Amino acid sequence: MHYWLAVFLSALFAMSQSPAIAASDPTQSSAVFLPFVGQGAASSYRPLLVSALYYDTYLSGEADEAVQVYNPWNWATTLEGWRVSDGRRTMTFPASVSIPAYGKLWCARRAVSFTLSFGYAPGCEYGGDSDPDVPDATGGSLQFANTGGRVTLFNPQSTYSDTLVYKSGETAAGGWLGPTLDPYRPSTSFGAEGQILFRKLDQRTGLPVADTDTRVDWAQDPADLINGRKAQYPGWRLEQFFLPRVVTEAATLQVFVAPDHAYPALANLLTGAQQSIRFEGYTFENARLGELMAARARAGVSVEMLLEGGPPGGVADQQRWIVQQIAAAGGRVYYLRSNSAAGIRTRYAYQHGKFWVLDNRLALVGSENPSASAFPDDDKADGTYGRRGVYLVTDAPAVVAGLNAVMDADIAPATQRDVWSWNANDPTLGAAPAGFIPNYASGGIFYPVQKSQPLTVEGAFVFQLIQSPEQALRDQDSLLGLVGQAGAGDIVLVQQLYEQLFWGATSSNVTADPNPRLNAYIAAARRGATVRVLLDAYFDSQDLNNPRSNLRTVEYLNRVAQAEGLNLEARRRNPTGEGIHNKMVLAQIAGRGWVVVGSLNGSETSAKLNREMALKVASDAAYAYLTEVFWYDWGVTP
Repeated sequence: MHYWLAVFLSALFAMSQSPAIAASDPTQSSAVFLPFVGQGAASSYRPLLVSALYYDTYLSGEADEAVQVYNPWNWATTLEGWRVSDGRRTMTFPASVSIPAYGKLWCARRAVSFTLSFGYAPGCEYGGDSDPDVPDATGGSLQFANTGGRVTLFNPQSTYSDTLVYKSGETAAGGWLGPTLDPYRPSTSFGAEGQILFRKLDQRTGLPVADTDTRVDWAQDPADLINGRKAQYPGWRLEQFFLPRVVTEAATLQVFVAPDHAYPALANLLTGAQQSIRFEGYTFENARLGELMAARARAGVSVEMLLEGGPPGGVADQQRWIVQQIAAAGGRVYYLRSNSAAGIRTRYAYQHGKFWVLDNRLALVGSENPSASAFPDDDKADGTYGRRGVYLVTDAPAVVAGLNAVMDADIAPATQRDVWSWNANDPTLGAAPAGFIPNYASGGIFYPVQKSQPLTVEGAFVFQLIQSPEQALRDQDSLLGLVGQAGAGDIVLVQQLYEQLFWGATSSNVTADPNPRLNAYIAAARRGATVRVLLDAYFDSQDLNNPRSNLRTVEYLNRVAQAEGLNLEARRRNPTGEGIHNKMVLAQIAGRGWVVVGSLNGSETSAKLNREMALKVASDAAYAYLTEVFWYDWGVTP
């Protein structure tokens, strides 16, 4: 087709899809964008997209408000002459600013405020020159209403490029189709304040999905169980960690089991650390392991820890004493902590992961906090007593590098205000009360140890780190992708602290807010796989009236299995005395064994708001070893 004819037909088609507007009124409905021919045409006048909006912020006065623009083309583009309107005011991007191919750029009201909230500077600012290193936009100082509004992006010809309409914003003016976009708020865990509206990312490329001018394009889309129904908050590194790294590497793989031999296995690894110990955890209440960490710090080993500053029930005096010993020995201890008076909210609902890097050489990912219950140090000859859990340990370079990258992003006191350096004088998280005596008691005789030694194997393994909130619900890989491959003749074994029957509000139900993990297990059984789901009974027995208790989940799964004739069964058990705290999925698919172990529980908060970490590995030996543990636990008398 002749080029000019193509241009003409393209313009006619665009006009048929979206009404034109007068160039003198850039705040009104969407206009057709016409192909521009001439030098620099491709880089200047192809449509760009509004890709994120931060409008209801944590800071007083909301000086960190910001809008993000995305360049969907494979060439860089300058923003000279491009404008954004909030419906009443219009700002023009600085002429010096450009966006690289497939790049994004934040423009904030005040750069210094945005930097406080996000941990890095925006590409420009429009509310005054707060940072001389950040280019200044011209025109009006945008103000995005917390109650809703329209955000419209215009090209230098004053023709429409993209629009976002959120909450109570006006849709009739054009540029947007269907219902407005609301923040995702299924429960009080998902705050509207601080929530960033952002576009869905394609699981294959990590780039925003194709634009349709509807809320279907956005991650808060309420109809999409996998790529929608999400939130994002300042300080996340979604783009950095969204695409998982799946590698095959020659490595050593070790598996250790709690409470069987977890204490000596971890203690030996920590004792062997000569240069550095890095740890991100939820709580730390094992006094002997704490003393060991302090001893390594006194021996000159660099010790760095990040712990959750607000676990339900608060931080125990036992942990305050342990942290005090480690800090006094020279260790650097940080807490993830909110301070509402200063406008500081933690990036994650909870720092719930349990992962270590030792000597920049060994990676440990597991289900257990360093507690006396998971790591009892008693003589196991007559049995023990504690919590069921698992750790995976490897020297695979990609896994070590992956954990270090997450730790570098999370433990960043210079740029992230929610990282609080331990202070002995703090009344909540500081030193233990004077005269406090730590508790060293652990173990018992309830459980006959099944695995007296860790499994250690060498070979070439497939590894993938799975972290929340960035990757937990990917169904092209990660956990859901693995279970999604299971079919006739395959096996899926699930052992979890809990799998909630449904997500969303407590008053919701399986139909309105299904748990995608449960859906995946049921779907695997429907394809012919053998599926067993083993959930905790010890903790669950304290809350049986909860509609999302394990008891309700077990009843539901068994009811579905019976109604449909599936090879699916669910049970609740307490095999080791203090409950199943594990978060493990074992799968044998096409004869190949897979193991997924980590901190991911079966709740929406765990998948979408927490910092969690799991490791997926292909290993027939690890699968067989842990399968023996699973079937023992499965067969324990209720």
